[in-house]
Amino acid sequence: MRDGSEWCILTTAGVRTIPLARSLAASGIEAWTPTRTMRRQGRGKQRKQVVEVELSITPTFVFVRASAMPDIFRILRLPTSPHPSFRIMRHGDRIPEVRDSGLSSLRAAEDRFRQSALKSVRRHVEPGTQIKLKKGAFAGMTGIVEASTGKEAKVNFGGGFTVSIASYLIGTDVVQHGSQPIAGIAA
Repeated sequence: MRDGSEWCILTTAGVRTIPLARSLAASGIEAWTPTRTMRRQGRGKQRKQVVEVELSITPTFVFVRASAMPDIFRILRLPTSPHPSFRIMRHGDRIPEVRDSGLSSLRAAEDRFRQSALKSVRRHVEPGTQIKLKKGAFAGMTGIVEASTGKEAKVNFGGGFTVSIASYLIGTDVVQHGSQPIAGIAA
């Protein structure tokens, strides 16, 4: 019995995985493939640059809502498809369906890769910059950066309370630049 949480699997060539998911989604079909972003050395003339490349965690597999299968069959019957080529995964004479809960481990893996990439970001914040944290244990607090190494920053929250915070948690949400008192009496 379907409840709308079922997915079917389409297969394609590895290099077409992400373009197929994007193409189907752009045409209004709910399609998904888990992805991760990887940083690597550029190629050719961009060899000295670090570029970000989006890769599929499950190359060749694109998941589409089972309710969209009539649209998928219509696309397959087109003489020329606007989408990268694909096939419907079959098991014998039937099309297997995967429930949302069956994809939870892939969604978790996608989140782990995203968090890992976020943690690899290094940000240097100039000492004396007042920042307001949006993430982590000190979210919502405002402090002044006393020192920064790129990997972490020493932030003074006032009253002698100074903490080293990973630079990826600081982000770029700078409140103002320059040493200003955190708390005081307005004139």
